Formats: sequence, C-alpha cells, structure tokens
Amino acid sequence: MRKFVLDTCILLHYIRQNDTARRVEAQLNLLATDAVLFISSATVGEIEGFLQRQKWGQPKVKQMKKLLKNMVAIDIDATDYQLMQSYATLWNYSKNALAGNKLGRSIGIGQNDVWIAALAKTAKAELVTTDSDFDHLNGQWITVHKF
Repeated sequence: MRKFVLDTCILLHYIRQNDTARRVEAQLNLLATDAVLFISSATVGEIEGFLQRQKWGQPKVKQMKKLLKNMVAIDIDATDYQLMQSYATLWNYSKNALAGNKLGRSIGIGQNDVWIAALAKTAKAELVTTDSDFDHLNGQWITVHKF
C-alpha cells in the first residue's frame, strides 16, 4: 500500500483537473486503488476557505466533495501524542531550534504546513505539493514530491 499526504494546493489542482493534476497522476498514480490518500483537518479548513473566497459553483463543489470522500481526513487532535511530537520536532527544526539537529537557519513555514508535514511524518507517508515550503524537510524528515 502506497501512502501519500496531499497538500492543499494538490487538491486544488485535482479539482481544477489541470495540467499539474495530470502530471501528478501520471507520475504518482494517486487515484489507483493501492494508494491511500491522507489530508489534514487543516487542509479541509483551507479548502473550505478557498471555496468561500472563490465562490465556486455547485459542479466544482460537488467534485471537491467527491474527491474528499476518497481520502482519509486526519484531525489535529491533541490526544495523538505521536502527531504532537512530530509537529513539535518539525516546527523546532524549521525554526533552527531543535536541540542536537540544527538546520543552520530559520525557515519561514506556516503552521498549517507544519501540521501537514507532521501528518506525513507520523503516517510514514510521502507528501505531495507544488510548494517550496517543505524543501528543507525533504530527505531529512519526510519524502516530498514537488511538482
């Protein structure tokens, strides 16, 4: 079973059914039956905010809901100790404050992105994105596929 965490931007590309989505699908085959797709509750909130701002019509909203139905949404739950530890580690690493493992400089990364990366680390899944926000984590803490 192949496991992937999808960044919000990837979901938007799949909803739009654009060239980026086609490239991702050609390379990773995310819609295959052997792929398990995770999203963070932070991603769900970001998508809802995007839908409100863009005022998408019913066809795209319906397509988004259909896409989300085939994914496992993981709640950012304080009772998941391993997820909380992953978040703390990745946040401190990004801020060049992780004892014994200094990055060398502080990286500007949003908290939602740290949650998404923490989910990938905890689930031992590969992260799929178009953003450079995760570059410093690639290979060190998680595997990142950037398109």
